Amino acid sequence: MADPHQPMQFPDKLDALTIHATLISETGGSDGLRNEGLLESALAAAENRHCYDAADLVACAAAYAYHLTQAHAFVDGNKRVAAAMTETFLETNGSQLSMTDDEIVQLFLKIASGLLSRDQVEQLLRGKVSPKT
Repeated sequence: MADPHQPMQFPDKLDALTIHATLISETGGSDGLRNEGLLESALAAAENRHCYDAADLVACAAAYAYHLTQAHAFVDGNKRVAAAMTETFLETNGSQLSMTDDEIVQLFLKIASGLLSRDQVEQLLRGKVSPKT
C-alpha cells in the first residue's frame, strides 16, 4: 500500500480530461465534457474524504470509482474514465488493483446501475488492493 509517510497524490481535472481523451481515441465513443462542475465535484470527493474524514488510500480509490461513475460528467466513457482514474490513483500511490478485466467491468456496471453504494465499493476494493510489486 501507499507509504504512510508520503502524502497521497490526487489527480486533477487535466488528468481526468487526458484520460478521457485517450480512452475515447482508443476505444471509441463521443468526446466531450457534459458538465465541468460534476467532474470537479467527483474529483474533489476523494480528496475531501482524505482531508476531512482521514480516509485511507482504498477509501479514496472507492470515492473515485463511485463518484466519477455516478457523476456522468462526460458525454460518453464515464465508467471507463472512473475505472482508469481509480487504477491510476492506486498505482500513483504505490498500490495496485488485483482484479480481472471482467471483474472491473462488472464492478463499474454495478456502480452505474446503482447496485453498489460507495461503502460497498470500498469494502470490495479492500480485498483487491495491494502494494505494487
